[in-house]
Amino acid sequence: MGIGLPVSRPWLASLFLTLLAGFVMVPAPRAAAVPPAPAMTRCTEQQVPNRDIPEVVVQGNGGGSEPAGANPSNVLEPGDVFVIIPEPESRVSVSRLGENYGPDGTGRVADGSWPYPGLSQYSAVLRFNNNPGGWVDSPVQATAFQQCTRWDRSLPVRLLFGVNDPKLDDNGGMWKFRVQIYKASVSATNAMDRCSRRAPASSPGDRDELVSVWGKEAGSFPSGPNPGNVLAQGDVVRIIPDLRSTITIDYWKNWVYPNGNLLAAPPSGWPYPELFQFSAVLRFNNNPGGWVGPPAQATAFGGCMTWTDSRPVRLLFGVNDPDVSDNSSSQYPGAPSWKFRVLVYKS
Repeated sequence: MGIGLPVSRPWLASLFLTLLAGFVMVPAPRAAAVPPAPAMTRCTEQQVPNRDIPEVVVQGNGGGSEPAGANPSNVLEPGDVFVIIPEPESRVSVSRLGENYGPDGTGRVADGSWPYPGLSQYSAVLRFNNNPGGWVDSPVQATAFQQCTRWDRSLPVRLLFGVNDPKLDDNGGMWKFRVQIYKASVSATNAMDRCSRRAPASSPGDRDELVSVWGKEAGSFPSGPNPGNVLAQGDVVRIIPDLRSTITIDYWKNWVYPNGNLLAAPPSGWPYPELFQFSAVLRFNNNPGGWVGPPAQATAFGGCMTWTDSRPVRLLFGVNDPDVSDNSSSQYPGAPSWKFRVLVYKS
């Protein structure tokens, strides 16, 4: 066929339809699963950590821990990478005369009469402790880990914070730290990679919704009086708290943030002992099987977490308040509520 020779239109149309059908019938190959980058890479690139606790509290008269609680479990495993960011404005008073300091203390080196010789006086101190094995390494300044640090010891540990002060009973106030952990061992899935890189939760089955948690009725994800399960084994979830959102308690007299008053509830008289008083609490619940795991601070899931239990669950929020009847309610227009953005990346 020479160049410029006319081609009959019916034949050309038939050829076009045949080629089009061929393209339609050949499915596009599925995108290969992309596993997440190594922990140190994710940290240095400031990707989303796997554990992100926005307010770890170190009480001036008693210290603190991560995880919180009377006898916390290990949280940092060999190969994990962590960052501990102090809140420089947080203060601890060290006498009844009003003398107070930030997490770095005075900057003067403590002598042998202090609890932690060689470290700054009146400063926040960090000790790594294996449960149940005991101390790992020497005490260090709690402010010394503001960069990505790999835990290269052979034992898993918890983080125990102290105060370098010979006399704690006249102290007040608290220091606050943000603790981020990038796990060395994470699910090698596309869902974890998308969450880590802050990709939109827009694939089939993904969810991205704003949840309101009321002072009286609390809240759930999914919403509704009896919601179904939404989180299945292998899914990755991230729950981002709005730390400036509030509810009211005591008939609108007091406004409280999602972490409440940052004081641990005593063993009796509170719905959720050891969790912050007047705070948002999260429980995972299988419908219709029941509770899965213990209650936790709702603000403790800002990192990318893989749901590993075989039971699918829904997310039920609560309020750690012995009497919620006088709290803000969805029944009143304009009443305040805590806000949580929930993202689910399906595996």
